[in-house]
Amino acid sequence: MQLKKIATDGTISGLAMGASLFIGGAILSRIIYGPQFAPPGKFAPEQINAFYFIWTKLLIGLFFGILFTVAYELLPLRMRFNGAIHGLKYGLGFWFLISLWDLSHPLVYGSINVPDQIFWVLYQLVGFLVLGAVLGYINKRRTRHELSMQQANDELSGTTW
Repeated sequence: MQLKKIATDGTISGLAMGASLFIGGAILSRIIYGPQFAPPGKFAPEQINAFYFIWTKLLIGLFFGILFTVAYELLPLRMRFNGAIHGLKYGLGFWFLISLWDLSHPLVYGSINVPDQIFWVLYQLVGFLVLGAVLGYINKRRTRHELSMQQANDELSGTTW
């Protein structure tokens, strides 16, 4: 496990996740909650501050980006990502596991707030799909670069494929 690779990939994919959480959260909250962008009574109008929401989303994305990049590197996978589609599947898998946990709460506690549940499930889906897609894209680019470097080294040393 290469620490520099994990830190770089996790940071890039995490910041992409954070940006998508901010943009997706704004769009979803506008659709679900209307012009006030939040459930009634949750925030006073002066508390809705875009700067606060963007830096917290970037921080959340950074945390999850590094965490899930480490998890990916630790998984005993037979085949690694080879593109954004594989990354989407990875993000979808993590989202599914986390959503099962989220959906179990209303069943256990007996109450459900449908707009909030819909918002959080879709909000997390956006974030994890972007995280996975970017991580898959980064891995595909790195693999392609490593193969071209290996091929160039082989040509220099006189060996070919």
